[in-house]
Amino acid sequence: MNHIPVSKPYFWGDELSNVTEAITTGWISSNGKFIDEFEQKFAEAVEAKYAVSLNNGTSALHLACDLIGLKRGDEVIVPDFSMIAPIFALEYMGCIPVPVDVDDTWNINPELIEQAITEKTKAILVVHNYGHPSDMHKISAIAKKHGLKIIEDAAEAIGARQNDIQVGSWGDVTCYSLYANKIITTGEGGMLTTNDEHLYQLAKSKRNMSFGPDQENRFLHEKVGYNFRLTNIQAAIGCAQVHNLEASINHKISIANEYSSILKDVPGITLPPSAQNVKNVYWVYGILIEETFGLSKNKLQEVLLHAGIETRSFFAPVHQQPFLKHVSFNPSKYHKSVKLARQGLYLPSYIGLSSESIMKVADTIAQVQLKI
Repeated sequence: MNHIPVSKPYFWGDELSNVTEAITTGWISSNGKFIDEFEQKFAEAVEAKYAVSLNNGTSALHLACDLIGLKRGDEVIVPDFSMIAPIFALEYMGCIPVPVDVDDTWNINPELIEQAITEKTKAILVVHNYGHPSDMHKISAIAKKHGLKIIEDAAEAIGARQNDIQVGSWGDVTCYSLYANKIITTGEGGMLTTNDEHLYQLAKSKRNMSFGPDQENRFLHEKVGYNFRLTNIQAAIGCAQVHNLEASINHKISIANEYSSILKDVPGITLPPSAQNVKNVYWVYGILIEETFGLSKNKLQEVLLHAGIETRSFFAPVHQQPFLKHVSFNPSKYHKSVKLARQGLYLPSYIGLSSESIMKVADTIAQVQLKI
């Protein structure tokens, strides 16, 4: 109780025996039974036909951009409020991110997408932020109308649903992160899913250096490939993790419900969104510190840290990123993403967090408000 970290991984028990098997059998690199098993189980869990394991989520995004044929100079619509990995992936490809402000779900606002489309627009890269799904019904309709590809970044929202349809069901390709702070983890790692067999086969080849199809032609490479492979040791961890995916999601939702029940009556705090007909999996429990709280977000974080409670600030808006100075943005278009960055923080919400710790965090926030 002396220190509550903002995140830490949770292990269910079979991870160690699986890793031990991988090591004792000598299958420690990018081949082995756990690779195939993990990909199959993951695809089933997210209701996709195919899954390709990768070394991290950023590689999944980079590969996704390659798979759908993005080229230098292509424009891709993105949410202005986003973790930076999707934007880096576009930068690797020489593409131009076109940020759009978010709506009240903290995801890209579908109502603003069409006015951002130009003749150079080739795709929409949707990020499901903090566990809440974007409005994919509207976004997919826009993409279809304008002949655009869709990449879904579901790194923070595995298992989230809109109208009982799971995220990842709308995109040409969907990308996941398996980093240590995600709902399920392999330490480092990522996954790409698709329902398109051609894209699946291409992804499998490209992640493995685009080696030739047989021993005689192994070192003849028809396409540019990448070294994006996941190891069998990581997949061994992943098999145990994905087996417990639903339990992990239920833990996250339970933690969010406990926080909300305590914080809902604290003035000046906006709780995380939950739109109708969605399943928010609450990768993190994020709140906004409004002016009426009486203390700034940064000051509140200092108070919490002094009490042994770690927090994290929300993402910085895409249009404010220093490495994108070569792209022209109109700052007046991004009021909501700027507000999220200025006022947002997320609280400890890792799987295994005790009710006692949740109470300490929430009570510390409430007591701060009372002392103002």
